Amino acid sequence: MRRYLIAITLILSSATYAADGAKIFKQKCAVCHGEKAQKSSLGVSKVIAGWPTEKIIKKLKEYKTGKLNQYGFGNMMRNRATKLTEKEMLAVAKYIESLK
Repeated sequence: MRRYLIAITLILSSATYAADGAKIFKQKCAVCHGEKAQKSSLGVSKVIAGWPTEKIIKKLKEYKTGKLNQYGFGNMMRNRATKLTEKEMLAVAKYIESLK
């Protein structure tokens, strides 16, 4: 019974990450990247749909600390990334990865 409850908890928390990630993406990212991350932001960035979670988190953290200024979007992305918690970054990254 305990294993069953643990499995259900893990499944529900995964669904929560996906749902939260979709909501956060829509609110903070979709304007530039498109509803399904299918757009090239301002016609210069790469399409991010399907990127691996680890790659997205790495980029967000680099933008957040000011280490990354790809395509001249450093300040804009830093403003977005600094408003995301680690948990939110993970949720958004998992959502983007699911958009293959």
